[in-house]
Amino acid sequence: MSTTAQASAIAVHVEAAKRLLRELEQQAETALNALGRDSSADFFAAVDARDTILGQLDGVVNALTTERQAAGESQTDKREMASLFAEIAQAATAALESHDRLTSETRRERDRLAQALRRTARPDPVARQYGASKPRARTISVTG
Repeated sequence: MSTTAQASAIAVHVEAAKRLLRELEQQAETALNALGRDSSADFFAAVDARDTILGQLDGVVNALTTERQAAGESQTDKREMASLFAEIAQAATAALESHDRLTSETRRERDRLAQALRRTARPDPVARQYGASKPRARTISVTG
């Protein structure tokens, strides 16, 4: 394969990787927006979509690795490759930042729900006070 064709194939894979990284970032935002809702279906759908995207990204990275190993090593090629991989690195940085936000917010929501669950297990002092008092006789006066 010619150097130009290899560079073109690499550029196609780079664009695919950048697109997948943007989709990964979008799904992180979707999952963040779904946190704290009554239904967890949207959150889990976004997490599942992220898993699918990561699988696709793995395939693109493998294809990039294969193409890169077959590519020429001229100075022009090296500069072009460095530029293309810098684009991927920038997209990957944004995707990792969104992942970190998602992880942090998910932990915060988990901790909030765990705290709420612990509060439900503690006895309510007001209910306990009323429950401990003597029950009053309930009678109805018919004489007036």
